[in-house]
Amino acid sequence: MRRLAELILVALSALLLTSCGKSLKDIEVTSCKVTSISPKGLSAFDATVDLGVNNPSVQLTLTRMNATVKMDGTPCLYLTADDVTLEPRSEQVYILSIHGLLDGNFNPFALLTLLDSPDMDPMTIDVSCHASLKSGLGKDLIYKDIPLKELLGKI
Repeated sequence: MRRLAELILVALSALLLTSCGKSLKDIEVTSCKVTSISPKGLSAFDATVDLGVNNPSVQLTLTRMNATVKMDGTPCLYLTADDVTLEPRSEQVYILSIHGLLDGNFNPFALLTLLDSPDMDPMTIDVSCHASLKSGLGKDLIYKDIPLKELLGKI
């Protein structure tokens, strides 16, 4: 279960930051490491991810970062991340706090089947965030039904 949570958190972190790189060329995730996962009851957790980012461009702030992980089209996990500001023309490691919550109607034991066969085909992720420049100009970025298997292959 911890391994699955790590994979999802790594995928979310990388997607949130690299998705903004499409509009600001050359921003790249250089490293990603889950440093802690803390359960919060039976259906929630907090996690910390150390995310290395090379930003040769201007300052960029990511806010309202959300993701929904779905299994066979049914939401199973909701993720949010705290705001992060990417410093201009720098390569740094940012500490990203992520909060997760299992959907109340989702059977968490269905996730255990992934431990037997790590086939991520039935899993997709929807991601959204708001990226803004130092001047305040910004844009909402929304990505739907991204295959988790495809995303993890890019990390």
